[in-house]
Amino acid sequence: MKRRASVAQRQYPDCKSANDLREKLSSEGFSIFSWQDGPGAYYSPHSHPHDEYIVVYSREIVFQINGEDMLVTTGDALDLPADTVHAAENRGKKPVAYFICTK
Repeated sequence: MKRRASVAQRQYPDCKSANDLREKLSSEGFSIFSWQDGPGAYYSPHSHPHDEYIVVYSREIVFQINGEDMLVTTGDALDLPADTVHAAENRGKKPVAYFICTK
């Protein structure tokens, strides 16, 4: 059975800063890429050939997957299996910052 995208809420409550979170993710074996999207940023539907683990460390972003909105907010982690078609949008009035992680 193929894994489905899922959001783990408050996955990293003990991390008090982006640096703490980066260290924790690194200790879990992730390669980490820091990303930021301004208000209104939108990524049209696309997919990646690899799994991604997206962890928000400031504000929130909405991913659209299979017609469903998935809100990912500070401390949440989105598990995004390879080849999952998704779109993303910052609907807020301030930039959102997150880590895109792979193994």
